[in-house]
Amino acid sequence: MRSLLDRTPLSFDVKLSFSLLVFACFILQGCTEEPANVQHGTSQYRCLNVGKTRPIRPFASEASFYFWKVQSSLPRRQSLEALGVHRLYVRYFDVVYGREGPRPVGIRKEANTDLSVIPVVYVTTGALKDLEKAKIHTLAGNIWKLIKRIRPPDGEVQLDCDWTPSTREAYFHLLASLKQIAQRDSEVGPVTISSTIRLHQLKYYRETGVPPADRGALMIYNMGEIANPEEKNSIFRWDLARSYLQPRALQDYPIPLDMALPDFSWTLSFVHGSFHSILHLDERDLGQPGIESMESHRYRLKRDTVLDGQSLPAGAELRFEGVDSCQRWELVQYLGKVLPARRDRRIILFDYDAKKISGKEKELIDLFAAIRAP
Repeated sequence: MRSLLDRTPLSFDVKLSFSLLVFACFILQGCTEEPANVQHGTSQYRCLNVGKTRPIRPFASEASFYFWKVQSSLPRRQSLEALGVHRLYVRYFDVVYGREGPRPVGIRKEANTDLSVIPVVYVTTGALKDLEKAKIHTLAGNIWKLIKRIRPPDGEVQLDCDWTPSTREAYFHLLASLKQIAQRDSEVGPVTISSTIRLHQLKYYRETGVPPADRGALMIYNMGEIANPEEKNSIFRWDLARSYLQPRALQDYPIPLDMALPDFSWTLSFVHGSFHSILHLDERDLGQPGIESMESHRYRLKRDTVLDGQSLPAGAELRFEGVDSCQRWELVQYLGKVLPARRDRRIILFDYDAKKISGKEKELIDLFAAIRAP
């Protein structure tokens, strides 16, 4: 595959990659294709009805979804019209390390939809390590070219990178270069450059730095220790969330922040006490013969079993993780209290799945209506 440092245009015949690096992205970012249904039936929506007795102070103007599955077709406006959603944050491709320089993998072939589309590009820290400034500018230019070939952005491009002290300078320079290139492109028009922000990058922003982006998307998920067998829920824990979402940090952060909220689940497997794999299974899938229910959301295999393509031995333990409606409602109530008022703020659910949406339209309609500023 051609390096993104190659100054010649990238071609569309680049094949999708399923490398371990991309799988690592799934672990880091919480990519999944399964819904977050920790609670089932009417109990989920009952939480929202109870929550209405404590009204949410509106803190956003718009609700959106991330769309992370690069091989799936995008939904049409009609599918999301009832929810009042008109915009999708669509994963276009990832940028990973290559011997000849950073290269794209997992490339979306097209982005055909009548919804507004914001391209999202996930950049691994390995792709940025030891890059010179001139090469970073070339990388930014080729990222921009590939974005335009898939589908030009509708006013915004988002980069997703969990930068480290050793890659911060390179990532920030990449953002600045991309912004400069986008501003000079008369074919596309004004483009906002946004960056994802992890919770620790919010709380300790004076140490981690603030990206030179027009705005940020705060990822309020994946806050626990995924590989720790004693962890209760690595996707979302309210005690951890509150420790990061301090009013002062939210109010003082130097760039405007959108709020990215979790709406996904997964099942984690552990063999001999060590983390083994992520399984794209809903908790309902764990009720089959040969799987023993233990304590809350934990299970044990009675015999050797193949789950989601993974061979697991007898005795392997499973932990289902997700975020239920009660937790999300409590979170948005808190955000409504502590966030400074901004009429241009968005909330973004990670991530869109038609099957899970079809069962809870009313719930999401009420939730989105509650957070929207008039």
